[in-house]
Amino acid sequence: MSWRTNVFVMAARNLGRTLGINELIANYANGAGYETRYDNSFSATLRPGDCVWDIGANVGYYTKLFSERVGSEGTVFAFEPSPKNFSRLKSACSHLDNVKIFQSGLGRENGTLLLQQGSDDLGATSRVLEKADEGIEVNIRSGMSLIRDGDAMPPNAVKIDVEGFEYEVLQGLDGHLETLSLRSIGIEVHFGILKERGMAEAPRHIEKLLQRHGFDVAWCDSSHILATRRSQ
Repeated sequence: MSWRTNVFVMAARNLGRTLGINELIANYANGAGYETRYDNSFSATLRPGDCVWDIGANVGYYTKLFSERVGSEGTVFAFEPSPKNFSRLKSACSHLDNVKIFQSGLGRENGTLLLQQGSDDLGATSRVLEKADEGIEVNIRSGMSLIRDGDAMPPNAVKIDVEGFEYEVLQGLDGHLETLSLRSIGIEVHFGILKERGMAEAPRHIEKLLQRHGFDVAWCDSSHILATRRSQ
């Protein structure tokens, strides 16, 4: 377990969120360009010919970068449940022969859930809701069902940015996490949303799940995990 998921650090983080100072602290602690550093660290784990899953692809910014990184022999599977975001993703990737897109979210099991479209320009804050009275009904698939049904190739690398649904995504991939060909997993952990969902302990569970399946877990900053396959 890392210090970032220590019970006292988590309590301090929750207090900071209540006081509205977490963003200020994070910006000071992480420094400028911390997301770029995380993106570069994850991209550095990719190899020509890899299969990459972009889970929470939004409008395709990272999908296109991954497409270039893995080259013509590689494949990128991009998953985006928001109809509005998916339309832009489809347009952005229409010329990329090594990209396959799915209008679906990923989770623990197959089904449907409601999605709240983000109000920001890119729809980046769109999020799936387990309990809601209104929203857009979206399709949810487990990663293992996609592999088992032959709808997607087993990934060598996975990027997860799903606004508080990250633990369920990993649970839905549980049968593949121990596969040695899966070398890296990059995750944006949304502490605040997880707490709202009654899942404040999820970041600790995510660490333990990854470590149990043979990954070294490093926090690139206060909200991004890069898990890499432990040397055999």
